[in-house]
Amino acid sequence: MRLAVALCLAALPAAAETPLSAEAFDALTLGRTMTWAEYGQVYGVELYLPGRRVRWTVLGDDCKAGHWYPDGDRICFLYEDDPLPDCWWITDTGTGLMARYTDPPRDEPVQVRETSEALACFGPEIGA
Repeated sequence: MRLAVALCLAALPAAAETPLSAEAFDALTLGRTMTWAEYGQVYGVELYLPGRRVRWTVLGDDCKAGHWYPDGDRICFLYEDDPLPDCWWITDTGTGLMARYTDPPRDEPVQVRETSEALACFGPEIGA
């Protein structure tokens, strides 16, 4: 029983980390390009467009079109090449956003920060 309680608690964002609402997330990201980094290493870049649309790339890979939507206190992303959403608890630390993957829950947060670099897309849909 104690293990089940610990697992449930680990699956929730820390009490001091109140997840952003969809409106707050949109206000912080709309029109911006954000890097996603784990353990201090950037692994992807995402451009946030009007209408909750996004363009995402894992560094060095093709860009993928998608959109985000709220699901309770989570922000979920759905991309053109994947029928399953990626859902996150996203919080504002005051120095950037932190995201915790929710399925399966992960303890290590991902840093989400604005970048001045343009989104670099490779592949056949360049400029699309």
